[in-house]
Amino acid sequence: MVPHNATIDPFTPSTNYFECVGCGSRCHSDERLTTCPDCGDRVRNIAVPRE
Repeated sequence: MVPHNATIDPFTPSTNYFECVGCGSRCHSDERLTTCPDCGDRVRNIAVPRE
């Protein structure tokens, strides 16, 4: 039996996960963030796979 992918990876395209490049804090938002809410440095979307 093949497990349902939602049980393995809970990623949903409507939720974005961001990580601050300065302080390393992580947060999620329905909107696209450009700055960290904690320190004001730039953030990157970690929900997008990188190679």
